[in-house]
Amino acid sequence: MDSKVAPLTFPHGMVELGLRWPKAVLLAAVVITLALGALIYLAEIDTDPENMLPSDDPVRTLNRSMRTDFGTRDILVVAVVDQSGVVTGEHLAAASRLIDEIALLDRIVPEGIISFKSAASVPEGELSQEEADQIAVTVDEDPLLAGKVISPDRLGLAIYVPLESKDAANGVASAIEKILDRGDVPDSATFHLAGLPLAEEAFGRDMFLQMALLAPLAGLLVFLLMFFFFRKLTLVIPAMLVAMFSVMWTMGLLAGTGFTLHIMSSMIPIFLMPIAILDSIHILSEFFDLYPEYQDRRATLRAVYKELFVPITFTTITTAVAFASLALAPIPPVQVFGLFVAFGVFSAWLLTMIMIPAFVMVLSEDGLKRSLAGNEPAQVRVISGGLRRLGRVATKRNYIIPAAFLLLAIAAVPGVFQINVNDNPVRWFKAGSEIRAASEELNRRFPGTYNASLVLEAEKPGMLANPEVAFSVAALQSLWKGIDVVGQTTSYVDVVTRDTVPKSAFEAIPEDRDTIVRSLESAAASPSGGITASLITQDFRRANVQLVMKNGDNQAMQRVVDRTEAYLEGQPLPAGISAEWAGETYLNLVWQNKMVSGMLKAFLATFGVVFILMVVLFRSLRWAILAMLPMSATILLVYGVVGFSGRDYDMPLAVLSTLVLGIGVDFAIHFIQRYRDLVKASPSGQSVALTQMFEEPARALTRNALIIAIGFAPMAFAALVPYIVVGVLLAAIMLLSWLASLLLLPAVIALFVKEAKSPA
Repeated sequence: MDSKVAPLTFPHGMVELGLRWPKAVLLAAVVITLALGALIYLAEIDTDPENMLPSDDPVRTLNRSMRTDFGTRDILVVAVVDQSGVVTGEHLAAASRLIDEIALLDRIVPEGIISFKSAASVPEGELSQEEADQIAVTVDEDPLLAGKVISPDRLGLAIYVPLESKDAANGVASAIEKILDRGDVPDSATFHLAGLPLAEEAFGRDMFLQMALLAPLAGLLVFLLMFFFFRKLTLVIPAMLVAMFSVMWTMGLLAGTGFTLHIMSSMIPIFLMPIAILDSIHILSEFFDLYPEYQDRRATLRAVYKELFVPITFTTITTAVAFASLALAPIPPVQVFGLFVAFGVFSAWLLTMIMIPAFVMVLSEDGLKRSLAGNEPAQVRVISGGLRRLGRVATKRNYIIPAAFLLLAIAAVPGVFQINVNDNPVRWFKAGSEIRAASEELNRRFPGTYNASLVLEAEKPGMLANPEVAFSVAALQSLWKGIDVVGQTTSYVDVVTRDTVPKSAFEAIPEDRDTIVRSLESAAASPSGGITASLITQDFRRANVQLVMKNGDNQAMQRVVDRTEAYLEGQPLPAGISAEWAGETYLNLVWQNKMVSGMLKAFLATFGVVFILMVVLFRSLRWAILAMLPMSATILLVYGVVGFSGRDYDMPLAVLSTLVLGIGVDFAIHFIQRYRDLVKASPSGQSVALTQMFEEPARALTRNALIIAIGFAPMAFAALVPYIVVGVLLAAIMLLSWLASLLLLPAVIALFVKEAKSPA
């Protein structure tokens, strides 16, 4: 039987390794997988969005200097809410005890805790209503605390707990919950824990729980679908092993080379599994259809790889290039993600070329004949019948289909331009989740939970105490109060005006520098002196003008930045004073903007590279352009719908644009390459070749699309929004790419390619 197909030659000859030494190949694959898989236990987890920027980025450098000069820390917010009111002796006494217990916890900065106790001394034991009212009045009279620690509606108390480091958020939150569980406060009260550090750490914890649940579930569903199509378990196992091994190789190498497991790199298995399975399904689908003809596994495998080696290799190259292009993005975790997915794609190709033939060769020939030499199964007949009808529509309606795709693409363009670039770590959690609900409650009752700072720096010490500088700061604060997303602003100027009763904040600013200096020194010596120290340095050279925002979206932060810059263009700060933005919310804006601009550059560069690869593969500009059509249509339709739906363009959507490039062209390469081969082999030319394309080649493409689209459907039920987005859009990309390839390509071919000509 082997004589039916000649042995493969280089470069196809690597398949011969699996055909001739199958046991040695399988053993080597297992050993390498175990060795690299063991390195996964060395992985260090990093969920800090700050590390989306290089360590020497100006914003990160400025944030570090703020920790040194102003003692700024990441904050965990504890809120006590009671619809009957919290300004009672019972509530404030219980909250006072709670604050004292929190101050004893590990990994916090006790002297930095901000609460109503920062404004007034609270006696031990029970409090009378009169004492509670007096504490509330004292808080209201303090410009640094009013509205911040007791909500304006008197229904909530807030305690701001500074952390030694971000990674302490989850442990400190758990310890506070244990204190609250003891029930030291009235039963009518409810509690909320919020803050960006808690959201970021919780996302890091939950993303691994989601991966541990959803990745195996998706793998199981893919396995069942493949078994449904191929009927023989031993033909499904090698495809699953290719996916599993390539993921383990990639994650093991990532951990073993010292890279941390970040939010981005946690998604590598989800992106890599469908890509790794694609080529395997093509091979197994062809083997499944051709084996009844050859009745010999070695001869069938040689025929399969001779037919599919070129398209599989080029789809691998285009996908790997697409992900490797992410190295152009100025975001270190994105660079790591792109390069290691590219490595995983190459690993999957290598395993597909060598391990799948080896696995098939260790199977029983008699068993294969019993399983695959019978009548065509019902599911194949159903798919075949549907594809033949689809083929007739594509070739007979060859004027209508391109026109329909063109109209859809034109209609999608306005949606693409409506896409909003925006992100917010809290919205990575589904609506109604504990962390998101807590954040929304605190943002509703208090000034907000999102912090940003405008850092002022003078050329010389003492300049910030000059009245004209203080006046400019007060003017900025007045500007910000008119922006709806800003809940509160705080600066050293608030300290200067605290003991005056002016007609306006501007009139309260002393006209001489010495008075301002005395006011600041007096404030520094007061019980809330720690707050003053967080606003201005002792030499009056640097100031931290704080904004608390009710909305942590990037667009909200951008709106504040734009309004500020526009104002300062007309009314600049006094000479010798510079200003720079800092803080967690601003940092998120910076890395998101850099990621989007970097992704756009990577996308455009990769689009060009993929087009060049198509020219090289098909040796024809005309066929290269045709190969780009399904991918281009998919990109426009997917992102047009995103724009029209109002879905923000965030981190997962940005990365998915690369996946569209990698997968979108996969079906087109297989379709065009197989069509050209059929035309060369068929004396009847184009019409017969197009008809044949809707037999085995179309079945392979359809199996691929259905297995991946349906197999990753469980992602839609994830608890974290980025995984939901990835799952839903991955399915949409697969189905749209498949449909565009099977409808648009044959329609254009039938419309423009002359019957008598070779496709070359």
